[in-house]
Amino acid sequence: MYKDNPVVTAVIPTRNRPELVVRAVRSALAQTFPNLEVLVVVDGDDPYTVAALNAVALSDGRVRIVQLETSVGGAEARNVGVRAARGKWIALLDDDDEWLPEKIHSQLSRAISSGSDRNLIVSRYICRSATAADRIRPRRLPRSGEAICEYMFDVLCYFQTSTFFCSRALLLEVPFQKTMAGFQDIDWFLRVNSHPGVGLIALTEVLSVYYAPEERASITSGLGWEKRLGWGLANRTLMTRRAYSRFIVGSCVGRAVEEKAGWRGMWRLFREYTSGMPTLTGTLLLFGMFAVSPPLRRRIRNTFFLSSSETAVRPVSQTLSAGL
Repeated sequence: MYKDNPVVTAVIPTRNRPELVVRAVRSALAQTFPNLEVLVVVDGDDPYTVAALNAVALSDGRVRIVQLETSVGGAEARNVGVRAARGKWIALLDDDDEWLPEKIHSQLSRAISSGSDRNLIVSRYICRSATAADRIRPRRLPRSGEAICEYMFDVLCYFQTSTFFCSRALLLEVPFQKTMAGFQDIDWFLRVNSHPGVGLIALTEVLSVYYAPEERASITSGLGWEKRLGWGLANRTLMTRRAYSRFIVGSCVGRAVEEKAGWRGMWRLFREYTSGMPTLTGTLLLFGMFAVSPPLRRRIRNTFFLSSSETAVRPVSQTLSAGL
């Protein structure tokens, strides 16, 4: 019954990561709200992933697999999943993340009670790393009246893709840009929150687990500082001056340091930063990142921007794969 007329569709794009995507799928199937389908878009020729997913689908008919003949990239793979979805509501899930069991129930309840299908529902999440204790993100929720573009570029204040929940109609109206080489989720989040009539609802509950890539390659982690800056320049009209300055410091400067952009790169970024709405804190961060090594910079960030309340215990969800 659920597979024929689901209320929610979980859309998971994947490629060449069978073990990770199976973990993600199992976390979606373990939701306390059962009336959903799990639609996995396999982005190109990938027999091992398809075989692993077929094994799961044999035991639960809510799993659907869409295999693309050629790779179209993660952004367009999500769009393909949205177009193929049967549910009125879409929940995005990256193939290397997982959901906690109440995730869909909590977000669907809030979406329905809002009385609108033009809201994006997000939540807090656990950031899990092999080299550090679990942390709850974002470090704070948006303040009343705060511009979303300013919030999303504040330090550690971004909602991760696997927390996104909205109507299928909204994702069809504002799809992911398939030509994006990186920043796919940030680009969509900025554009959808700039779209007329769209609201953002942030839940206080912790509803998903984000696994920091660390040794794994990711699209955004491979995006150089100049391309990041190019994206910011192309989308500057969607940002306030304060947001643009925060974007320069938070998204471009650290990568410029890693790529050894030198003083010429720093000066270029400083000019862009000051063309927005610079602050004393932001200026100190900009120059400090060029002067301090990345490991020390992370320790400083953790000291000044993290509180003890953000430390999270490991959730029961990590045992879901073994139990299903």
